[in-house]
Amino acid sequence: MDAYSRKLALLGLLLAVYLGVCFWVPYSKKWLMDDIVHNQARLYFVAQSPQALKAKIIDKAESLGIPLEPEQVTVQNINGEIIYIELDLNVPCDIFSYNFTLHFEPKTFGLIRGFNYAGGRSADNATIEQNLAILSDSTKKYLRNKTFRNYIEEFYAH
Repeated sequence: MDAYSRKLALLGLLLAVYLGVCFWVPYSKKWLMDDIVHNQARLYFVAQSPQALKAKIIDKAESLGIPLEPEQVTVQNINGEIIYIELDLNVPCDIFSYNFTLHFEPKTFGLIRGFNYAGGRSADNATIEQNLAILSDSTKKYLRNKTFRNYIEEFYAH
């Protein structure tokens, strides 16, 4: 192997590393936002308001350098039993001097902690199956319609 081909191979390797780092940064921000949203959904209490949760998510995104407007955050309280959070993220990416954004749409559900099950409270040591069995019929129907298959069909319909 002559010196020219070694230099070319080294240049190709450096270019691959540079591109890997350029794409790693936006994806790592997306993974951090996924983690933040999942934690917020899991720790959501009845006493919290959806607006406060939305403001908290926007503040976390801004601390990561992700521009996020209130219209890009959807927080729904479903029947007072389920919290649904959806983001419309546009994470900036910069390769050499070419700037573009990567689009992500993380979504998550969480049981609202402390909601009343038929007038009472669930036991703190209740299993997931026990908690889900107590949900209202309309919430169960809503969750049934939010399956992975329906998500894929909706994705390819557009």
